[in-house]
Amino acid sequence: MTPTILIIEDEYALAAALATVVRRLDATAVVAASGQGGIDKLAAHTYALIILDVGLPDMSGLKVLEKIQALPAPPPVMIITAHGTLDTALEAKRLGAREYFLKPLNLSDLQRAIREVLVPVKSEQRAETTMIGNSEPMQRAFAVIAQASGNDAPVLLQGPPGSGKSLAAQVIHRHSARAAQPLVVFRADEWQEDRSEAALDEAIAKAGDGALFLDEISAWSKPLQAALMHRLSAGTVKARLFSAASQEAAPHLREDLFYALAVLQVLQPPLRERTADIPALAASFLGEKVLSAEALAVLKDHPWSGNVRELKTAMAHAAAVCNGSTILPHHLPTSIAKPEATSHLEATMKRSIAAWLDQKTTGADETMPAYDHLLETVETAMLESLLMRFEGKPTRLATAMKMNRATLRRKLREE
Repeated sequence: MTPTILIIEDEYALAAALATVVRRLDATAVVAASGQGGIDKLAAHTYALIILDVGLPDMSGLKVLEKIQALPAPPPVMIITAHGTLDTALEAKRLGAREYFLKPLNLSDLQRAIREVLVPVKSEQRAETTMIGNSEPMQRAFAVIAQASGNDAPVLLQGPPGSGKSLAAQVIHRHSARAAQPLVVFRADEWQEDRSEAALDEAIAKAGDGALFLDEISAWSKPLQAALMHRLSAGTVKARLFSAASQEAAPHLREDLFYALAVLQVLQPPLRERTADIPALAASFLGEKVLSAEALAVLKDHPWSGNVRELKTAMAHAAAVCNGSTILPHHLPTSIAKPEATSHLEATMKRSIAAWLDQKTTGADETMPAYDHLLETVETAMLESLLMRFEGKPTRLATAMKMNRATLRRKLREE
C-alpha cells in the first residue's frame, strides 16, 4: 500500500516543493495550510509521517505536535521552522519530534530522512568481537597480537592516543595462558613523583602471576624507569608485562629497559591510515543504528586526530541525536560534519552528472542531444532546487544569488 505523508505548511511554494519530494519517494502527499486543517485531516486518515511547520497562521506547530502525540498511535513527526531557537528545539524534542530541520531546508537531507521513515534500514546481526579491522595495517597488528597470545613474552604496544593499545593488551591477555589471572593497569601520571615508585610496587604485588599493563611508559621519569629495571633484574616481577607508548619508545627509554619490554612489538596504526575500517568500527559503536552513505563519506574525509576513541565518541553523539535508525550527516558532531566540507558532495554530483550524460549521449553522433538542451535540463533542476530554498520567491533568490531578476523570471517562465 502506498504510504501517505501529511504536510502541514502554509507557504504554498514550500508545501509544493515538499510534496514533490514526497512523490519522488513513491508516497502520496496530503497538504494542509493551517494547524487546524492538519488536525482535521488526521481524524480522517492514517499517515506514515507528518511534516510540520512551527510558524502556522492559526496556532503554533508545537501545539499541533502536542495534539498529534495525544493520539492513540501517533505517526512520526518532522519539524521545520524558519526561526529556530533553543526553546523551540527543546520543546519539539520533548514532545517527541523525530527530526528538526531549519529553513532554508536542505531538501536532500530531508528526503533521506523521509526515506528512512518509509523504508527503515535494518541492521545485520553482528558477531561479537573485540578488535575490528580488515585494512592492511591492522592485519599486520593482528598477526603480532596472535603470536603474543600464544606465549608469555613482554609486549610493547605503540601508536597514537586513542588507537586501541589498551584494547590490544586486553585481547592478548584474554587469549593467553594467564587469562584467569588479573590484568592490572599502572599509570605513572596518576601519582606524585615521590609516590610513584611505591605505587608501582603496589601494582606489581596486585598483579601477582597475572599481567601488568604499564601505560605511557615513554613518558616515565628516569628514576622510575630505573626502579622498574632494578625490579626486573632482581626477578621480583612475576607478572607478564604489557607496555604502551603513544610515541616511539626507544629514544625515551633506558636502552636496557626498552629491550626488556619490547620482546614483541605491536604497532597500532592511526585511524587516518585505516579508513577502510571505519564502516565496521562505526557499526560496532552504533548497535542497531546504521550509517547512511552520505554520513560515511563525511567520516572518511575526517582526519581523526583522536583516532578510534574520537570515532566512538562521534558515534555516541550521533546515536543520541538520531531518533530514527539511520545516521545522516546532520546527526554527526559539528566538528566532523563541517558545512564547508563538501568535497564528497561535489564528487557525488560529478558522478551523477557523468552517469546521466552516459545515458543521454549513448548512440550515433546524429542522435546526440544539443548541448543547449543538456544545459537547460541541468539549469532547470538547479533553479527548482534553489527556488525551494527561498520559499518559492524569485526576488529573494535573485538578490541572494546576485542574479539578474529579469533573466531569472524569463528562465522560470521557460521551464
